[in-house]
Amino acid sequence: MCPETTGMEDRTITKSMIIELIESLHSELTRITETSEQEIDDRFIICKTYRGKPRFYAKGADGKEQYLMADQKDLIAKLARRRYNEKTRKVAVQEMKQLEKCLSILRNEKNGLADISRVSDGFPEPLKKYITLDSMSDDEYSARWQEENVVVKSKRIHAEDNYHKFKTMRGDYVGSKSEAIIADRLFANGIPYHYEVAFIPEAKADLASPVYDEYGRIIGYEALGFDPFERDTLHPDFYVLNKRTRKAYFWEHLGRLQDPKYCTDNLNRLVRIIDAGYRIGEEILITHEDSNNPLRLESIDEIISRYLK
Repeated sequence: MCPETTGMEDRTITKSMIIELIESLHSELTRITETSEQEIDDRFIICKTYRGKPRFYAKGADGKEQYLMADQKDLIAKLARRRYNEKTRKVAVQEMKQLEKCLSILRNEKNGLADISRVSDGFPEPLKKYITLDSMSDDEYSARWQEENVVVKSKRIHAEDNYHKFKTMRGDYVGSKSEAIIADRLFANGIPYHYEVAFIPEAKADLASPVYDEYGRIIGYEALGFDPFERDTLHPDFYVLNKRTRKAYFWEHLGRLQDPKYCTDNLNRLVRIIDAGYRIGEEILITHEDSNNPLRLESIDEIISRYLK
């Protein structure tokens, strides 16, 4: 099965996903308040009506008002933005306090476990086969994900061969030192990944051929026109999973950008994936290097921190 049809994203909303969303909103509000504070000066625009027409005044810290002429549009616009930003900053600060209260409640476990997705963590293993788990833990989900999406070309079995010469910490064989570094960084951070999974972006799901999990739930569909052994089948370098959000990404490493043919071939591959609806920075992650600019470890760690933690 191609990754597109084996449940790339679990639609279940978990507590960790809610916490991540709140944290993201809090970060955005922090950015807004910091930007607004930089724009604050000692004047404040006020609007009055005279004979049915608006008049604008710049009010200073001393309380004095200066009439703004009609030809002072730039200054009026600047002070209007300042007033709007100041109001926005005050509301953002209030909203941040509300979000912080939510986070405090969600993270408070002093009265015991308060996360349904983790109930199964401490459930006796011998009893699990007698129940249907209402919600998998992050580790359970990632373990199942790791067992899927393993279809590859027969010549690429992740054992050492003429192309795959570099062994990773996990025991895979990959095609370059940089790929080995990426794989080892993923492994060290506990990020589930597949190497060179088979993928045809144009393949369409066959709704008449569902794929079921061990509990009888539909997790995806077979794909029409999908053959892992076809010449046009793509094998993205890595297929990686964020265990908390349960979102999967393709990770492509462009390792020979000094080679024009290599650039053309990989551009064509990326265009196929993008044309199928996948977006760089949303479902596609990219690192790159050339003969003069080697892959930076900081770039790998930044991607892991931003998308996979």
